[in-house]
Amino acid sequence: MALPRPIGIRIVVAATGLLLAGISASQPAPTCAGEAYDLARRFAGAWQEFTVTGSGERLEGRLDSTLEAGGCAITQTFTSVDGAFSFRSLGYVENLMGKWVETYVLSNGRVASYRWRVEGIDIVLDRISGGDPATRRRLRVTFEGADVYRVVEEMAPPGSDEWTRGAVTMTRRIAAAG
Repeated sequence: MALPRPIGIRIVVAATGLLLAGISASQPAPTCAGEAYDLARRFAGAWQEFTVTGSGERLEGRLDSTLEAGGCAITQTFTSVDGAFSFRSLGYVENLMGKWVETYVLSNGRVASYRWRVEGIDIVLDRISGGDPATRRRLRVTFEGADVYRVVEEMAPPGSDEWTRGAVTMTRRIAAAG
């Protein structure tokens, strides 16, 4: 005997929910803990970001950095004050390397991926894809305090260990209202 459609749909939905709950319960808890994951925690939050210069500070925009999926992923969304520039990123820790990889999609149509690593007190983001392959690029992030950090752009020709220092940006962030 066929069940009326609304009841049949409810049974399928309920059975699917029970099945997924059973699968979820049988899956181990996320293991996204440890040194690599702790690194991303210092970026998490909703921030107003200011460029710091010798003549003062200039509000650049809002950055929302969120740890998601049980801390296994980081998403970042930035929007400039005037809305003319924005980006969105998604990052995760690669199993093989044990390091964060984050891919950024920018409002100017560019896409780039970076692999994070720690070098002394710096967090270095090595570009692994996107941009001109004739030049290797990396960003060196140094926290000067809890809410102030410096970003140094560095470039090197392929196959060279001679890195050239490019632009330096000092950023101060304050917690943004919800």
